[in-house]
Amino acid sequence: MPALTAEQVKELSKQFFRIVTSLGQFREDNWETLTKSQHQKLSHLQRSIYSYSDDLLALSSVLKLKEVDSELTEMNQVTDEVHQALQNTQRVEKVIGIAAKVVMLGGAVVSQSPLAIISSLSELTQEVNPET
Repeated sequence: MPALTAEQVKELSKQFFRIVTSLGQFREDNWETLTKSQHQKLSHLQRSIYSYSDDLLALSSVLKLKEVDSELTEMNQVTDEVHQALQNTQRVEKVIGIAAKVVMLGGAVVSQSPLAIISSLSELTQEVNPET
């Protein structure tokens, strides 16, 4: 089996979470008819699947970071665009908005949070180029 992409793993995480939700609904719908042992077993399985859902989401982030070359290229491009935007605007609100998004990106990079890096990079791009 070929390696899964970050997006595929993220989608799998969502599917696991949907299963957790369905199990919860099943337990709620059948609360009165389930034995204590069945409740405990379903509860344990539900927690295990939820844990895997979280683990898959984290794995998705790690896989996304492995695509770091493209992310670094994008960061360099966006920071170049930020520099240009700051030189070409006279609107203080725009400058404040851009600076705030740069602070968010810096915090995300320092915290080494893949999801935060991707999110803040996207927000910064949107702030600099609202039409994209």
